Amino acid sequence: MKAKLKICGITEVSTLQQMAAEQLVPDQIGFVFAPSRRQIKPEQWGILAGYIPAGALAAGVFVNPSLEEIDAVFREQPLAIVQLHGTESAAFCKEVKDKFHCRITKAVGLSTEGKDDIAKLAPYRESVDLLLLDTALSGQSGGTGRTFDWERIAPYRDWCDEHGIELFVAGGIHAGNVVELLAGHKPDGIDLSSGVETDGRKDIDKIRTLIERMDAYEYRDSL
Repeated sequence: MKAKLKICGITEVSTLQQMAAEQLVPDQIGFVFAPSRRQIKPEQWGILAGYIPAGALAAGVFVNPSLEEIDAVFREQPLAIVQLHGTESAAFCKEVKDKFHCRITKAVGLSTEGKDDIAKLAPYRESVDLLLLDTALSGQSGGTGRTFDWERIAPYRDWCDEHGIELFVAGGIHAGNVVELLAGHKPDGIDLSSGVETDGRKDIDKIRTLIERMDAYEYRDSL
């Protein structure tokens, strides 16, 4: 199985240009519209959208947004995927999906204190296309750059398989541990930001190394 790759938190045109020039194109490229050091405004998105490499889908990351906030982004340029990273209800996910004709990613923050309650996902089975597991720390639902216990992935993997939903994993992933994650837990894809950064900026060499590690694993795994 070839795992998909999402690189999130793009803020600069130059990063997109380098990806395209060096043919280091992930399956999804994420743009953060929620409060974050990587946050961009809708007008910045309007510019960045013109440089997305062919073959990559644009995903917008929001935390408990209003429909008006999402609409402001779509008025600049449409997104292929809306990623909802807060406490959004299944009904809201469905409303966004229908109104904006996009795919929906719903993030689930896994805290060290909390217990996995797969039953809570039941209302989302008809309204989301992709489930994202991320680390939740200190009130943050994700984007922490920290890993969670990957042994917790299994029941989410089963639920996604049952309902035809893709499963992505985020949180502290980088070139040094990506093969362990892929080999041991078989997510459909991975989502990372700080794992391909140096001093808070996207590092094209780290992106290249990550993709090379993923490609090498996938080649071995198919033999």
